[in-house]
Amino acid sequence: MHLRRHRIRFLSVNAFLRVLTFFAASLPVPAISEPVSFGDVLQLPVKEVAQTLAYGSSPQNTVVNIRGSDSSRGVVTLIHGGCWSNAYDRNHALPMAEALSTMGYDVWVPEYRRVGDESGGWPGSLEDIIAAVEFVTDKTGQQPILVGHSAGGHLALRAAQTGVAIDGVVGLAPITDLVSYGAESGSCQSMVAPFMGDETYSPDDSYRDASVTLHAINVPVSVVIGKEDPIVGANQVAAFDSGQIITVKGAGHFDVIHPKTEAFSAVANALEAIKEKGH
Repeated sequence: MHLRRHRIRFLSVNAFLRVLTFFAASLPVPAISEPVSFGDVLQLPVKEVAQTLAYGSSPQNTVVNIRGSDSSRGVVTLIHGGCWSNAYDRNHALPMAEALSTMGYDVWVPEYRRVGDESGGWPGSLEDIIAAVEFVTDKTGQQPILVGHSAGGHLALRAAQTGVAIDGVVGLAPITDLVSYGAESGSCQSMVAPFMGDETYSPDDSYRDASVTLHAINVPVSVVIGKEDPIVGANQVAAFDSGQIITVKGAGHFDVIHPKTEAFSAVANALEAIKEKGH
């Protein structure tokens, strides 16, 4: 009798554990704490890149291709940020590139000459982006959509002004006005003068020429920016039409490149909208 009672109790505990396991599995996965930091982005896992191709003669003129099993959505050239400085390379953009590839995009991530590299800065950085875009178009037979973050957003938008063949631009917290941005305090803001080849911040016509002129862009443009972005403020995107801007509440500067954030969902939607406009 005692043995039977024990057996019944044992089965009941097992049943309870099964219910508890099922209940835990059905709970929503906790969202990542936002806004995310650059360190959060660096901690994201990345698969080993199989191949690096050269698109120019400089050691920095390389591009990696991250292509999913289904690349039916089209071609994306992803331009990383980092205050135009060679202290930051494309590696931190690779998790985003992988996420876009799983969504069906054929993603190309160029490296380019930056401040600290020979001939990096203005206009060398822009010249590299244009050359990379032309290389991608030649390799794929398709015009890419440019996706650029921060300083990479500046270069993507500025490249669009040159008339290079692209289907559109998605700017992620893009820097657009070098005159006003360089006048602000901050480590990234302090890179404007070195980017322009200045020892000190002395804005002139070259700063204005290097800035983004929206009416000179003839392709669809969308901008995604975090409302809590401490590095690129809303003033940098104020010149865009309201219909071109997506502001994500609670998001900071790096949420837009972190695949597990609400801001990244907004980026995916903006990219899809640009793709539809380009066809």
